[in-house]
Amino acid sequence: MLTYEYNLFLIQRTMIAAPEPLAAGAHEVTVRTAYVEPKPGGPLSVSLEVDGSEVASGVVPVSAPLLFSANDCLDIGRAYGGAVSRAYADRMPFAFDGRIERVHVAYAPPPDET
Repeated sequence: MLTYEYNLFLIQRTMIAAPEPLAAGAHEVTVRTAYVEPKPGGPLSVSLEVDGSEVASGVVPVSAPLLFSANDCLDIGRAYGGAVSRAYADRMPFAFDGRIERVHVAYAPPPDET
């Protein structure tokens, strides 16, 4: 199941999941996040897309007000730091056994506040 989980320092967890499993084969998966309220700790709007179509969306009620811990990072294909989700913590490092062709991380500039 395609699932996004926001782990706010083990205090609060928010899960957004597609209702159907991701079909086998090549797909383009996009996760879009944007502040609902552009302030530190503000809620985030999250959208999960597969091949250009939205499959799930939701709101993270509270985001990290500044930065995540300095010793954790963005892991792709394997979890090197702590597990984001309790769903697979017992299977760390949760190595992905498929093939990831490409990863593209893009940060959009904040909306103009004029």
